[in-house]
Formats: sequence, C-alpha cells, structure tokens
Amino acid sequence: MSDEAPPADKPTPLQKAVSLAGLCDVIVAMSLSCTWLGSLGRHGHIFDLLSHFRLQYVVVCALVLIYALLRRRSGIVLISLISLLWNAQIIYAFHQTAEVTPSPAGKALRVMTFNVLTDNKNQPAAISHVMQTDADIVCLLEVDDTWRTALEPLRIKYPHHVEELSDVNFGIACYTRLPMKSSEVRHFTIWRLPTLVLNLDHLGRPLTFIGTHPIPPIGEQKAHEWREQLSAIATLVAPLSGEVIVAGDLNATPWCEGMRLLRQKSGLDFRSVDPVWPPTWGLNLPMMIPIDHVLMKRGLTVQKRTLGPEMGSDHRSVTVEITRSMP
Repeated sequence: MSDEAPPADKPTPLQKAVSLAGLCDVIVAMSLSCTWLGSLGRHGHIFDLLSHFRLQYVVVCALVLIYALLRRRSGIVLISLISLLWNAQIIYAFHQTAEVTPSPAGKALRVMTFNVLTDNKNQPAAISHVMQTDADIVCLLEVDDTWRTALEPLRIKYPHHVEELSDVNFGIACYTRLPMKSSEVRHFTIWRLPTLVLNLDHLGRPLTFIGTHPIPPIGEQKAHEWREQLSAIATLVAPLSGEVIVAGDLNATPWCEGMRLLRQKSGLDFRSVDPVWPPTWGLNLPMMIPIDHVLMKRGLTVQKRTLGPEMGSDHRSVTVEITRSMP
C-alpha cells in the first residue's frame, strides 16, 4: 500500500471564475462596458437608459483605475483611463453652455420649475419655498387634488395661473406675474399627459412658456412615449418666431439621446453660464441625476442657476435668472 498522497484536484474553470480576482474582473468589465453602451442611445432605449449615469461612471471609472494600478493591469489602466476621460468630457460639455455677458439694464426674468412630489408630506414648506423664491414664472409638477388647498397662496400672489391637477402624478400648474395673452393645455402621446403653453408678454416682446413632464422612459413602451413627447415639444417650438422657454421635469439628462433630439429639432438649448449637470432628482441616492431643466431660444441666456433645498420631494427645485442678449 503506497504512502503517497493522491494528487490534488486541479481547480476547475468555474472555481477560477468565482475567485475574488475573477469577480473583480467581472465587475470591472461590467462597469466599463456601461460607459460605452450608454453612448449608443440612438440605437435602443436600454442603451439610452444607461446614458443617464455619467456622473456615477466617472466615480466608478476612477475606482477601477485605482484598482488596476494596484494590480498592475496595464490593459485595464488604459481602458479605465479612456472611459474616465470620455465621461468627464461629456459632463464638462454642459458645465458652461453660454458665455458670461454684461447684464442689460432691468431686472432679470426669474423662472422656477419644481417637481413637488404628489405624496409630499410637507406641502406647506414646499409652497413656502416657492413663495420665498419669488419667481416671475413658476412651474409646479406632480400636483393633484391633495394640493388644491396648499396652492391657494400662489393663486393670490400671482395674477395669472393655469392648473391641471391630475391624480396620476402628472398634474401641472403654472403661475406668473407677466401679462398673459392666452394659454392652452396640450396633450401628447397615448398617455395624454398635460403640457401647459402660456403666451406671455416679456418687456414688450412675446414670450412662449411651456411647462411639461414626460413619462419616465422605463421600459420599451414608456421610452417610446417619452421620446414622442419630447419630439412633439420640439415640433411645437421649432416654428415659433418669438422668445421661448421650456421648463419641467423632462426625465432626461443633458447628455441622453432624447435631450439631444429635443435640442436639435427645436433650436432650444440650456444657454446657461452656470453648469446644468448637478443632480436634481434622487436626493441621497447613489443614482441621483439631473433631469429638471429650463431650456430656451431666441437670445435668452441663463446668468444664474440655483438648486433649492430638500422640501419633502425627491426633486430639488431649479430656479434660473434669464436675461435678454444685448442687441
């Protein structure tokens, strides 16, 4: 009888794959692939959904870069560095989308958009925040019948208002102190979600203000309707000859395909001296993203952009100060 020990079994490929190093490599590959798949948004809604998380990809790519340096994985170092720079330059493109210009005489036009959250438990504080901001145009989203009483101070403060208080998280209300010539409620796509169109007078010139809230692009059907609504807004805006402002919870980051199409087809842009990439939705969550926006055309420029504090909603308000370019 032999005293020699039997040869040890060689680890199977599966056992190798589930090793710690193997798991790290899988995580690295998945993390970096999201960066590049998110750049294919025009080829499918899933790719476009991945495009929203550029801020997170910067952090992940930086961590992967450190990991690769520590493990001396030159190939991963190169790929992660390129991915990091790719995401950073996409974000930086929206750091300043207009040049600083001398402020013309007269008060800047202040516009606020705020998704107050339908089931917000702190309605008085949210409305108090809106009142204190004292914007010339206010666009509130996700207002329903439970907000009817809370909105009364705004009806008193502002001489003109239009409200569509929906019970499906897509109610919308606009308030303004600018002279209002007319208003209408538009309904786009099969969801028939309300979009408010206000024809105003701004310092003697016509101004069209559009408040809208497309459905979140989660799933193929909703992504299609989301893109259709953004396309419909673009079609509405493109032929308008006067000044135009579009504001609301667009469920679109500055760098996603839906936003690119909206800007390209309509002539709208952020035109902001301040960055438009700071997150406005998903407070205190790792996946927070910027989806609340104010866009404009015809010589208007955002000289200042401010995000509001937490007010019981999962969104922060966005307030901008808009000036008209010098002739």
